[in-house]
Amino acid sequence: MDLSYNDLSGAIPKSLEALSQLKFFNVSFNKLSGEIPTSGPFANFTAKSFIGNKALCGNPIFGVLPCPNSSSKGSKVPSLFHTLPVFAHRMISYQELCQGTNNFCESNLLGTGGFGSVYKGVLFDGTIVAIKVLNLQLSSAFKSFDAECKVLRATRHRNLVKFVSTCSNLDFKALILQYMSNGCLKRWLYSYNYCLNLLQRVNIMIDVASALDYLHHDQLEPVLHCDLKPSNILLDEDMVAHVGDFGIAKILVKNKDATQTKTLGTLGYIAPGT
Repeated sequence: MDLSYNDLSGAIPKSLEALSQLKFFNVSFNKLSGEIPTSGPFANFTAKSFIGNKALCGNPIFGVLPCPNSSSKGSKVPSLFHTLPVFAHRMISYQELCQGTNNFCESNLLGTGGFGSVYKGVLFDGTIVAIKVLNLQLSSAFKSFDAECKVLRATRHRNLVKFVSTCSNLDFKALILQYMSNGCLKRWLYSYNYCLNLLQRVNIMIDVASALDYLHHDQLEPVLHCDLKPSNILLDEDMVAHVGDFGIAKILVKNKDATQTKTLGTLGYIAPGT
């Protein structure tokens, strides 16, 4: 259950203690208050995160302040480093990807980019995903894969494409990402078969701006996308926009001088500010 960044307020319902099969729970960066439940799944989460809720209290192992009526003697509130959300990414084999894409059949091809191709696939558990397969004949593909992994594993926002897992060996590298059923914004802007009304356009602009604000201001080390364009903005089934493709993104490391010698962007397009 991932309810992070949803502007939720009030207490965490005690009724959730009855969800015995709940293993992953993330309510970080909301406005929750009160005490965190302790029974049922709350005692046995595989991965959990409650950070970013200033009025929430409970056992310090949850990454929050102890409640006023609880004993905190000898306990130490963990640092931010230890309270960041830790979610276990499932292992996905090359065989599973082959089966889920019918051996990367052209009928499942969603599109191609500068570093590889993206396929629609179905995992063994039925989850529909987008599989970005890197073209390893390009030397820059290795750097792109590393850059995208570094950004995706450190970011989490409703307007960023969600990272599911990776599949990597000496001859094959792929990113498994959230599938977006309504494709990219480029299709909706430049195809006669699609049309966006004014409200949809404004909502997409707000979604993208929210993602960029998060990348620039809500990270310990700001992230520059460097290739923001309609083909890298994807729309889910509810027409919510998600920014994707961090293959040439840059993380601004504090207290470290960096020199950029290459102009970033796509041929024929350079993002403002690069």
